[in-house]
Amino acid sequence: MTNRRNTLAATMAATLLSLFFAGNALAEGGSWFEDKMSCIVTGAVAGAAVGAVADGITVGGGTVGGAIIGALVCQPTDSDGDGVPDYRDKCPGTPKGAKVDDNGCEIKTDGDSDGDGVPDSKDKCPGTPKGAKVDKDGCPLPDKQVLKGIQFAFNSDKINAESAKVLDEVALTFKRYPSLVAEIGGYTCSIGSDKNNQKLSERRAKAVREYLIKQGVDAKQLTAKGYGEQNPVASNASREGREQNRRTEMRIIKQ
Repeated sequence: MTNRRNTLAATMAATLLSLFFAGNALAEGGSWFEDKMSCIVTGAVAGAAVGAVADGITVGGGTVGGAIIGALVCQPTDSDGDGVPDYRDKCPGTPKGAKVDDNGCEIKTDGDSDGDGVPDSKDKCPGTPKGAKVDKDGCPLPDKQVLKGIQFAFNSDKINAESAKVLDEVALTFKRYPSLVAEIGGYTCSIGSDKNNQKLSERRAKAVREYLIKQGVDAKQLTAKGYGEQNPVASNASREGREQNRRTEMRIIKQ
């Protein structure tokens, strides 16, 4: 009985070595599933044969043991440790810890560092404040903006040379983003009647809109509305305050 057990152990050891070399050779060269199954079947047959040689009643145990050995030794090589065996790794040498697809190729992720909804690779204005509305390039696009530099003389809707320079830059923005739609709002100071101020504010808003259209902005992108002396941004009690209140504002309607 002891001799049989010794023979069984020696034969199983030889089987193990044979499966190790043959199994790994198979796993290196073809489909992992098929080769693993081949190793299991081969191990089971070999184990059964060993059991039969040692003792007829050990055939079952040898079969199970050989199958387990076959499953264990037939492990495919994964040189870069990405979880994809070398035989089907189309991108060997990926960095340790990198996320890969089924072919072993690194999955590139594009973050959004400032959380504005525009990926970092396309964000031309990184670091925008949290919650700020941005355009498709990730640049801030305010709901309402005072068009600084647009000055109107008292009781006038004429655009002077300095105001024209500012509006030229505004026009470029609208032409750059053809989907942008905005309202141009005109305002006045408190001097004069409400009726006259309302009409004056409308003329100022229309003057700005018409100037932008002449610079190539699509008319559909702009609307004009007068607000008279409503919503002052400074005190009408001073000359400087009244000058600030004679203004135009741009409110974004659609990005």
